[in-house]
Amino acid sequence: MLAVPFTAEAQPAAKESRIDEPLWIKLRSKPHLVVFMRHTHSTGGNPLAWDETGNCRGEVVLSAKGKAHAKKIGETFVQHRVKPSGLISSPMCRCRETTQIAFGSNYVTDAVLREIASADAERTAAYDKVAVSLIVKHLGNAPVVFVSHQPNINLLTMELIAEGDLLIGRANEKGEIDVVGKIRIEP
Repeated sequence: MLAVPFTAEAQPAAKESRIDEPLWIKLRSKPHLVVFMRHTHSTGGNPLAWDETGNCRGEVVLSAKGKAHAKKIGETFVQHRVKPSGLISSPMCRCRETTQIAFGSNYVTDAVLREIASADAERTAAYDKVAVSLIVKHLGNAPVVFVSHQPNINLLTMELIAEGDLLIGRANEKGEIDVVGKIRIEP
């Protein structure tokens, strides 16, 4: 559920939105789409540290810039009248914060979804299994938003994305992703 209310009068805010409008139309009208996005700008802590209590001790957290960017991403979804059918987030604080600020607190997570080092084959396989399962479970007529980390998104899509990039893919019933396009939302 989005934190910002939808209005029928909402209009795209930026001129670059016109370039991306065909992708926004797909997000409003095509089933089985997934939006992959990285957490927004973060600072401090150890990037691989995870506080299982949820208190973020020792973890990297969003900076003020990251919080403002997450808010802008959520507002952009509202302006384009795109309401996700499901939200999936890494359990790490910077992803949970990004998800909560942009879209609200009605998201799912799993400990396996935390940031992984790609050399860890066992964790990589577990991540892939859980991520794909959650994506398939939440597929519908509206897009699923998946907030994660660059190496994790790369694992699922074979695409590198920057902060503020929305990588849009179509998922089949097996959770295999075909990339449709990319939308950039500047901070």
